[in-house]
Amino acid sequence: AATGLYFRPLPVAKAWRNWDSSLHDLALVKRPTQQQMRSLDNGGDVVVDHLVGTSTTPDDVDIEGELKTLMVQDSDEACPSGSNGAAHDQGDILPTSPGLEAKDKTGYFSFLKKLPSWPLKKNGSQKEEEIAKKLTAKIRSCRHALAHPDGGIKNVDFEGIRISRSVVSEIVKQVGKSILTGKNLLAVTFPVRCCQPRTILECAAYQFCFCSHFLGRAAATADPVERLKLVTSCFVACLHTTNQFVKPFNPTLGETLQAHFPDGAKIFLEQTSHHPPVTSWNFVGPESKYTYYGWSTYSACFGYNKLMVHQKGLRVCDFGGGNVIEVGFGWDRYNNVYWGEVVQEVLGEYHFRDVLHGLVCSIRLDPGSGLPSDAFMGTLMRVPPAGAAGDPELICSVDGSWLGFLDFDGVRYWDVNSDPGMAEPVFTPDPLLSDSRFRTDRNALAEGKVDLAQSEKTRIEEAQRRDRRLRAEWAKRCSAETPI
Repeated sequence: AATGLYFRPLPVAKAWRNWDSSLHDLALVKRPTQQQMRSLDNGGDVVVDHLVGTSTTPDDVDIEGELKTLMVQDSDEACPSGSNGAAHDQGDILPTSPGLEAKDKTGYFSFLKKLPSWPLKKNGSQKEEEIAKKLTAKIRSCRHALAHPDGGIKNVDFEGIRISRSVVSEIVKQVGKSILTGKNLLAVTFPVRCCQPRTILECAAYQFCFCSHFLGRAAATADPVERLKLVTSCFVACLHTTNQFVKPFNPTLGETLQAHFPDGAKIFLEQTSHHPPVTSWNFVGPESKYTYYGWSTYSACFGYNKLMVHQKGLRVCDFGGGNVIEVGFGWDRYNNVYWGEVVQEVLGEYHFRDVLHGLVCSIRLDPGSGLPSDAFMGTLMRVPPAGAAGDPELICSVDGSWLGFLDFDGVRYWDVNSDPGMAEPVFTPDPLLSDSRFRTDRNALAEGKVDLAQSEKTRIEEAQRRDRRLRAEWAKRCSAETPI
């Protein structure tokens, strides 16, 4: 399963499969507030729908050579940073995430030292070396088949990579080199030739593949510590399912998708903002024993032969009775996007917080000390309320690799080679008319009709821009009127 659907190239010319699922109400999908939306807005679009030159794709060597010529040396700081988790009060004892400081490999153990009670006593460097050596041995014994030796997961969709690189080369000629030096790619509308015949909603549905297994077990336990361990395991296990390079279609405002999982859990997704793009969801367990809801947006930009993607938003697991766990965000870096072997890394910090019971699990990816970048270390602690006296209590440590396993104090909670918990979504056969699978551009591309797909994509996007202008004009008129 680890090397199956999630890393299989998607044939453009092959008719897309028919999905099977159940229909359900989307009314409970969580949306960002108006204030949050205003803070996310990032300006207008730069449309690049029709490329110059011929429709043929040059050889890989020509593409890579051209991109190297166009490339301007840059650093990760050019990309807008994203959120590293749910918002915390300034008085909280949680360490603040350093964001893009993660690219500096020196002093990664300082993150763990900031966590109270982390067991690095005397002879700290010797202890760090011992911990890193043990974790390295565990990672070598349990590793994803596509894991890169230095960390991250290799992308093997070579045809998709070749086409995407050729499109970037042509876009640079029209838009300018600014696209290679930190420009937010959300403002650029890419041509259909570099898209896969799925939308972001369809791709997102597969990233819930471990939720039924772990969140169902979390709902069944009365132990809050065990519940937090299972929630943490769920989201770490899901990370390796995000590996794809070919761009999906951006959903239109109000576009929806519904699916269910073998245990009866249901997922409802909706695009609740077109610009900036915001995807909202509501994942409901069997008999509504738990819900996982939230929304997310992202920013993406090129650096020197790399692509950075930052997410922010809201992720909440609600088990009823006030038992709520907030889930944070990390960030992704795709290395060698213009030439070389494409490798995806997941970086930053993840915080999982149970406010009711004062529990926090914090992990840091890419901890250095010779470990691959997919390794992580952290702690699960019981912390006093903000402003209250008392020291945090260390409950256990956590380590592993998002491409292999997760252990709490040596007890394995997830294993990429043996865990049976991954389940694919089953899509409804009679969906709402707003469903992603009714999109004419997507379906034309799935049938190999690229020119028709491009014209339909342009038509849909122009309608979206027109509607947005009308909404803005109406809002301006309403604000100018004197309230009664």
